[in-house]
Amino acid sequence: MPDGTLAKGKVGMDVTPEEANKIARQIAINIITSLKTELGDLDKVKRIVKLVGFVNCVDGFGGQPGVINGASDLMCEVFGEKGVHARSAVGTNALPLNIPVEIEAIVEIEN
Repeated sequence: MPDGTLAKGKVGMDVTPEEANKIARQIAINIITSLKTELGDLDKVKRIVKLVGFVNCVDGFGGQPGVINGASDLMCEVFGEKGVHARSAVGTNALPLNIPVEIEAIVEIEN
């Protein structure tokens, strides 16, 4: 979360899909911040190759793509064409520390 705390809960029970979408967006902000810290300049990002998103959700929940759109949309907003990426959005019955969303990014950088 923006204040540094971890969001907790299961989407469809404790967390709404809309809240989870905002959490995914915050995760993307964190990923971009990490890239900036490590690279010094976001212009060194050649492209966002892939995002893999996991959604801790109740049985029967089918809105994983809508949740992970929070991260995907931000990558496209920030990086334009370089932010268009492949993606997986997977539902799971649990994530570490009971977090509602986890996202992994594969990023190609300039030499």
